[in-house]
Amino acid sequence: MNMDFATNVVFQGIFIGLIIAVLAVGYNKLVIGKFVKALINAEANHPAFAKSFSELNLRKTIFIRHALRGYMLQKIVAKLDDDGEEVKYYIPEDKLYRAGRMYGGKDVDVLLIAGVLLVLFLFFGLVLLYFPILWDLMSNLIETMF
Repeated sequence: MNMDFATNVVFQGIFIGLIIAVLAVGYNKLVIGKFVKALINAEANHPAFAKSFSELNLRKTIFIRHALRGYMLQKIVAKLDDDGEEVKYYIPEDKLYRAGRMYGGKDVDVLLIAGVLLVLFLFFGLVLLYFPILWDLMSNLIETMF
């Protein structure tokens, strides 16, 4: 197997993994984090203070609907099952710290994610272009030393 091909495959795998990680963090911060932060800011930490999406001034998008069915968000956000028109949500007090740690922190926007992805593309483009040259130089240096 050609060393250039093997290193390219490894670097491309790392690159794809980092892109998936950046997109996952962006999804957690932009979609789920917006909802969780709205609940925290509204002090919806008890069933008596539960809030609906309209009370939080949020739209219930397909992404949030999907996330609310997921295991990770269900461990933090509780659903108030009443017979009303709108379902209400709250974060139990014992889970507020975890919610803040997972979805709080600094705000992330689409431009930041796009910037990080652009930097990753540039960096890995340079790595894929110049790594074989550096590898050959290092191999020659090691061969001459020994």
